[in-house]
Amino acid sequence: MAGANIHTQTGVAIDEIAKAKVNLTLHVGAAREDGYHPLNSLVVFADIGDRLWFEPSEKMQLTIRGADDLPTDGSNLILRAMGMAKASPYHIILDKDLPVSAGLGGGSANAGAVLRVFDADISDRDLAYKLGADVPVCRASQTGMMSGIGEDISLLSNLGQLSAVLVNPGVAVSTGKIFHAMDSVPRAADPRQTSLTGDLLSRALAGENDMQDAAISQAPIIADVLRALAQQTGCELARMSGSGATCFGIFRSDAQAQAAAQALETDCPTWWVRACRLGDAA
Repeated sequence: MAGANIHTQTGVAIDEIAKAKVNLTLHVGAAREDGYHPLNSLVVFADIGDRLWFEPSEKMQLTIRGADDLPTDGSNLILRAMGMAKASPYHIILDKDLPVSAGLGGGSANAGAVLRVFDADISDRDLAYKLGADVPVCRASQTGMMSGIGEDISLLSNLGQLSAVLVNPGVAVSTGKIFHAMDSVPRAADPRQTSLTGDLLSRALAGENDMQDAAISQAPIIADVLRALAQQTGCELARMSGSGATCFGIFRSDAQAQAAAQALETDCPTWWVRACRLGDAA
């Protein structure tokens, strides 16, 4: 996915969207000796996300609009990815729409967008270890299967799109605490495998999110979100994405998804709600 070029007074600016990542399934194995958890996950991307603007500049700098609590120094994944790509100096403007630490891969999607634009000459395995387990699939920004600890990606084509609603109740959850709770109960070393046959919905329905129950124990409001989504007309599946707290509902049509989003915004005005499509356009 190439960024769009926009001519400005200082040269050519680049515009790239960092699409929200959604785990339709997320199966997790027992912790390995190195502390990492093997996983198997069917991942899709929404047609909404954060937007990054890259304008040539005399020095590298980052401006974030829409989120006040994110770092703009070298610890930010965007600047780390720029350094990894050995990119020339740019003033990067991030228009932040996705909630932070929400199970949508926001920071990883931003880093993935950088690597798409500047074509870093490094392998997906290196990306997984150096920038984060979600970065390889976010760099591709296409429907795919994640395995290993996220470094093994198999892209899937011709599976289409799903009408959906994303909801975040505005609470933070700790991925580390969720894994700790999961590790307190014996589990198989290898994660369950997601079905490799059928359409996106049938594959999603045949799987689950192994992190969901532990996340609900930490933030019970996630159960309220799932219940609210499931009660909407036309909802075929309500599930948490990633380690939460964002949940998704899959609907039979765009019209039903839009109606559900409007109803949820009315009933729960403090929640972040977006109707969208998940998956790759034909």
